[in-house]
Amino acid sequence: MWNFFEPTEARWYSWSLDGAILWMRKNGEEWRFALKSIPFKQIEHDTHGPDSTEPPEATEVSLSVARGKRVALRPYPSSMPYLVAARNDVKIHAGTEAWFTIALPPLFRVELESGTVLFEASPFFTTTTWFGDKTSGNLCLSLPIDLDPECRNENGDLVDSATKESLERAAHYLSCRSLIHCRIAVKNHSKEALEVKRLAIFTNLMSVYEKDDTLVSDTIVITATADGSLQTNIDDTGTKHLRKVHSAPKSGLNEVLIQKGVSFLRSIAGL
Repeated sequence: MWNFFEPTEARWYSWSLDGAILWMRKNGEEWRFALKSIPFKQIEHDTHGPDSTEPPEATEVSLSVARGKRVALRPYPSSMPYLVAARNDVKIHAGTEAWFTIALPPLFRVELESGTVLFEASPFFTTTTWFGDKTSGNLCLSLPIDLDPECRNENGDLVDSATKESLERAAHYLSCRSLIHCRIAVKNHSKEALEVKRLAIFTNLMSVYEKDDTLVSDTIVITATADGSLQTNIDDTGTKHLRKVHSAPKSGLNEVLIQKGVSFLRSIAGL
């Protein structure tokens, strides 16, 4: 899916992206693209490509002119933060931690080996919402995903219908190969319980990898410290052996923490 390849001249190709479709055609230095986007809630489990295909019908075509032979489809985390709400209020007591896994809709770029971006678009529609106060808040992509802590040996036959439905919906998103699977650890090292109602996930420092035909990211670690502040870090120890398909800058982490300040960091957990 994410490897560079050399397309045959004047032939249409397509990528099926879990219900959305991206078309591409090369003719000399002329590149044509078309995209069928869908609402994120209507995502389906169907990802493959690039495949030789028929021309798109009744779809707006974008044109790019650039010199190059080999091209690849590459996933990127959104430059806009993702906002995910908890299905129930989650309370993390002192000295404990909770783990979450969610599927994030990426931004897709078609790139030449030189790094030239020929086309960029998001195949999934999501609503936006403001998160935080008026001065330090951010416009976020609001995802229709229930945030639930991971539970060991959870048996769908032993839970109530609402929980079972939530587990099935989460499993559906996590089965989609065009989404980025992201693990989040919230650790409470403070003396008081930490209530998590929603999480704003900032991905500008998060790399993306390929694992068994699935897109995965670095782990996001949010720590409530003894002095009452929150710290956020990117943990790549579990992904160093994987093939990287997007490299995020690592030098900007301290800049983000300094610019945003403690009040902003507290807001990422909806405090």
